[in-house]
Amino acid sequence: MARFNGGGRRSPAAEAAAVAVVVALLIALQYALSWVAGVEVVTVLLLCFCWSFGVRAGMLAAVSFSLLRCLLFGFSPQVIVLYLIYYPAFAATFGAVGGAWRRRGGPSPFALTCVNVVLLALSAASGACAALGLVKVSRLAKAMVDALLWTICALCLLLTVALDVLSALRARGAGRARGFCTAAFCASVAAAFTVAFTLLDDVITPLFMGWGLFSAASAGYFYSSFPVLTVQVVCVIVSVCLLFVPLTAVTDRFARG
Repeated sequence: MARFNGGGRRSPAAEAAAVAVVVALLIALQYALSWVAGVEVVTVLLLCFCWSFGVRAGMLAAVSFSLLRCLLFGFSPQVIVLYLIYYPAFAATFGAVGGAWRRRGGPSPFALTCVNVVLLALSAASGACAALGLVKVSRLAKAMVDALLWTICALCLLLTVALDVLSALRARGAGRARGFCTAAFCASVAAAFTVAFTLLDDVITPLFMGWGLFSAASAGYFYSSFPVLTVQVVCVIVSVCLLFVPLTAVTDRFARG
């Protein structure tokens, strides 16, 4: 996929080919799973590509995917803006973190603390929404949304414990913990990005539609996004935890040439 030139760096042609292949895979996977609301593997595939190939290739793939996706699924101004903000930010974050992770040999204490805070906040928010009935959806959807919110609450708590335990084992030189620690860290950050995507959409769409941020229409749009959001967060956590290690084994191999 991506060969190195004599100087040890990827040639522009090789990087362009790698970007083209991953964008084609992202579009194909989104098409294949578009009939199931909230279920996607775009996040884990783009994450692994950015982690292995770095910021530049990752952002090229993110922008190309965003524009091509809008061409194929239909142009909406708010969707274009949403995708062109979210996916390049996602790619830049994981490309930069992947490079820093390899240089440092693991996460910094500050990064671990931030991820712990985010995970515990997500867990507490999900549990509060389910326990207090804060999500205003139809009675038919309420049971499903509450079950998924409790699932997110439990998964975030488990991720927090797993991340801290695996980080401690990694620090003591347990080689097998390294891959799992990285997967848990990436799943945590990806889950936070997934929540941020929906919240960003809940701001951008009302503004473009002229509803105002605090109108009844905006509130209805906000609450209607919860069923898909809860499925997406669960899907992202599970898919990254399960697929990060095998996928990065492949992408790292191609990134090295």
